[in-house]
Amino acid sequence: MTTRNLIFIIVLFCAACKKDNYAAPDSGIYGALTDGEKGDSLELKQPGGGTVRLVEVNPKYPAATPIDISVKPNGTYFASQLFADTYKVFPLKANGPFMYLPGDSVTVTLSNNAMTQLNFKVVPYFRITLSVADSTFTYTVTKSTANTGSLTQMIFMISNQPVVNENVSSNQVGNYYTNLWKLNVSDAIVGVPQTYTFNFGDTHLAKGEYYFRVGAVGSTSSSYFNYSPTVKATVH
Repeated sequence: MTTRNLIFIIVLFCAACKKDNYAAPDSGIYGALTDGEKGDSLELKQPGGGTVRLVEVNPKYPAATPIDISVKPNGTYFASQLFADTYKVFPLKANGPFMYLPGDSVTVTLSNNAMTQLNFKVVPYFRITLSVADSTFTYTVTKSTANTGSLTQMIFMISNQPVVNENVSSNQVGNYYTNLWKLNVSDAIVGVPQTYTFNFGDTHLAKGEYYFRVGAVGSTSSSYFNYSPTVKATVH
């Protein structure tokens, strides 16, 4: 290869590098999904409790890959390092224990070096209150007015960790005992205080302080559980 050809190749390489040297993405978005009927924060699992999707709206990228953001247990979401552009944003209504009744997206423009807030109102299928005394759960399940499905199952969980859901209800280090109990139910218990007592000896735990939670699922919930707040209580 001659020196002249080598110089020509180097010039082409440098030109290509300069052309593709885009600035790093510095935009972001954050917000919360809240109960549209009650105004409360949500009780979700993580991961798998919900998703907010962004779809870039730009004729240069007609088949842009959607960007999915996982929703945190309290219904908030956050994403940074996005490219400044216009996006359609919406909660995936078939990807969590809630209904997004508007059903359409919100168009938002993200600016360089800035975080944009965007909140959504959704409706959980069920709401659960919970108190715990020793080995007994006392709970009440209510339905949203928009929920046309039926309540079908309750789950009861105990864990030595504050993260509690149908996939995380364990205890001893080095061992995994699924401390989760299922109860088939119907709408007959909706709005009526209930109790559920479990045999603490089945947990493989020493008596002490633990985290408790209750979940509910229904015929239209797409297998996603709504949860009570996590309750810290002592088993004597």
